[in-house]
Amino acid sequence: MDFYSNPLEMLANTSLVERFLEYVRIHTTSDEHSDSCPSTERQFVLAELLVEQLRAMGLSDTAVDENCYVTATLSGNVEDKETVGLVAHLDTSPAAPGVDVNPILHEDYDGSSIELADGVVISVGDNPELQDCIGDTIITADGTTLLGADDKAGIAIIMSSLEFYQKNPGLPRPTIRVAFTPDEEIGRGTAKFPIETFGADVAFTIDGSFDGEVNVETFHADSAYVTITGVSTHPGTAKGKLVNALRHMAVFLSRLPAEVSPERTDGREGFIHPYELTGDASSCKCHLILRDFDRDALSALGEQLGGIAESVRKDEPRLQVEVEIKPSYPNMFEHLKDRPEITERLQEAVRRAGMEPNLAPVRGGTDGSMLTQMGLPCPNIFAGGVNFHGQTEWISTRSMGLSLCTVLNLMTLYAG
Repeated sequence: MDFYSNPLEMLANTSLVERFLEYVRIHTTSDEHSDSCPSTERQFVLAELLVEQLRAMGLSDTAVDENCYVTATLSGNVEDKETVGLVAHLDTSPAAPGVDVNPILHEDYDGSSIELADGVVISVGDNPELQDCIGDTIITADGTTLLGADDKAGIAIIMSSLEFYQKNPGLPRPTIRVAFTPDEEIGRGTAKFPIETFGADVAFTIDGSFDGEVNVETFHADSAYVTITGVSTHPGTAKGKLVNALRHMAVFLSRLPAEVSPERTDGREGFIHPYELTGDASSCKCHLILRDFDRDALSALGEQLGGIAESVRKDEPRLQVEVEIKPSYPNMFEHLKDRPEITERLQEAVRRAGMEPNLAPVRGGTDGSMLTQMGLPCPNIFAGGVNFHGQTEWISTRSMGLSLCTVLNLMTLYAG
């Protein structure tokens, strides 16, 4: 069997970088305030381009549905093997500007900090991964937008794996099902996923970070909504009457324990994160996200939040304080722990690419979290990007090549 460990060979024999540069220039930011699917029509622009390219490579069943899910099939050439899914998402995060992305190639990177527009600096001190990239070509945006490596690097890697098989049709491969999803960044990437017709036995998202990282464990995630309603009256005659919801929301936020904030936690520690605040003096609403790797610990965070909200209500009985908690996504490890062969095969694919696998828990989630819960086991593979969701996002073309090697090795292993 053929295995692949030379990323430069991948870059030379596929259009991986060219595809990536094409995709990041397309504006696909999702919108969490939209109730539609997809949340933004602009995601169809990239979806339709991918359909055109998939058809040009001869994939069957290629389509984009009314909800902006792109699916296609590359038939296998070995018998009695599992069908393997490859999944990436179309949208980019609304946390940073994603329109008019101007990718910049920093060739033969010399190991120094990278200065971009508007005083944005990708510093060596904050990015230790850069020391592994000396001599590489580094791609960044210009400092005014995110880059979009999350997850257009994953899309480019999947498309380049298909291109590789198109150029080398005799290489053994299982049947490969491809899916590109909308709205992953706002937690709705699998809301309309065609799980009944997708037909894969196992799948992998290509949506991870740096070289060699693979993920079979994510946070358990809940969203919490705290609504405080006060008593509104004219401020000129407000003495003894006005109950200002904003002031009491400030008290609520001040009582959130700092030790369980994202900026104070790492590794396997969970957190409570106030994410968005809307409203006025009469009524305001705070959206918080709750995260932990343990389901009971996540529930405890919710109970702690409820206790803080109740303490604010007791301070001022005229307040109405409501707390609503909704599940967002589960820890995929609850299901993958029963399928150890999937993790073992994934780690072997990384080793065959010349790296020691970094089996890291994700302090976040992927489409694979929900797909796994829906019955489709779906770990995550690194795509090479660093500093997602901000103007300092960057990626090494060598890292993308290593991810492509890993994907091809994985398909070889599934081909037997």
